[in-house]
Amino acid sequence: MLSCAVDLMERGTYHHGQKVAYIALHIFEHMEISEDPADLVIASYIHDIGISSFEDKEKAREFFASSELLREHCLDGAYLVESVDILKDLKYIILHHHTRYTDIDKQAEEVPLEAQIINLADRVEVLIKPDKHILEQVDNIVDTVLRYRGTLFNPDIMDAFLALSAKESFWLDISNEYQHKYEHIDFPGLNIKMNMKDIHQFSYLCAKIVDRKSPYTARHSQRIAAIASALGRLCGMDEQDVFFLELAGLLHDIGKLSVPEHILTKKGRLSDAEYRVMKQHTYYTYCLIDRLKIMNKVRDWASFHHERLDGSGYPFHLKGNQLDLGARIMAVADIAGALTEDRPYRAGFGKQEVMSMLREQVNNNLIDGDVVRVLGNHFDEIIYSAAENKSVV
Repeated sequence: MLSCAVDLMERGTYHHGQKVAYIALHIFEHMEISEDPADLVIASYIHDIGISSFEDKEKAREFFASSELLREHCLDGAYLVESVDILKDLKYIILHHHTRYTDIDKQAEEVPLEAQIINLADRVEVLIKPDKHILEQVDNIVDTVLRYRGTLFNPDIMDAFLALSAKESFWLDISNEYQHKYEHIDFPGLNIKMNMKDIHQFSYLCAKIVDRKSPYTARHSQRIAAIASALGRLCGMDEQDVFFLELAGLLHDIGKLSVPEHILTKKGRLSDAEYRVMKQHTYYTYCLIDRLKIMNKVRDWASFHHERLDGSGYPFHLKGNQLDLGARIMAVADIAGALTEDRPYRAGFGKQEVMSMLREQVNNNLIDGDVVRVLGNHFDEIIYSAAENKSVV
């Protein structure tokens, strides 16, 4: 899910993380390494989480991308995974996935072999052109990376790749848009169990990745999560659903990774064309969380936060009887959170202004009046204190 989310910053979904994982795993297996490949594949999936903009994502796809840009997103990615217990062991793989082979001895810590494999797999993948038949590109790709055997790339890893590159099936698997073999990598021995704390940490990681796209929304997802969970508890929801509301708040804007920064940070009203692009973010939030197959409540509550009771919302145009209490709470939480935050074009509104605007939306049958009343009765507690409270976990 997270790999696909990061790919949304490529002006389209190119499956970069999955393809790098597929290439890296095949190199790993060809080298007959006895260790478990799970860390390699998971790190491959999310190796670019340190990239925070469309522009940087595009620049990183250049084979000779700026060393400063590459180093920066490696540092940011390593910092981000450190906050998640089940991912923190990947820190040095992600930190060094662009470290040149000739620079390995200069590093303060050991550069994992997995990082060196991802380094080559990543550069191979960026050389693949989607508008040209894959087998017509093989010679050029091989010739390009071969020039840097022993400088950019580990010679042993390069030799394994050269052996694989002779197989047409290897390349066709990477470019096959009908079967997406790179999306179905099986680990018979992999059994990662995530408890509530792990799930919360992972969702919080996703929130940080989204919110860092704009300096004006640095804590937006966290605030919405806090407001929504506080409202859920005050509306009588049980603790499991309150937890799901918090996750929905953390994940509700993950689809915004598909929206260019010039739209997210625009000072002023969006044009009709820009607004149409903005409206896709809740659709992608739905699609991304749906990939998990086990969090349908979180998926719905996260992605329905711009739906309205009269059916005028987006992207599904659901109506009142199709929106349960969790979805209604998320809608109110998102509006209240947004109105009280400073934005590029205005300062945050105060209690009276916010409640007046919310009641007007209630009168127009857009949002739930009962939820708005609960917010009004506990406004200071929820808006000014909830964001500082500890998680329900």
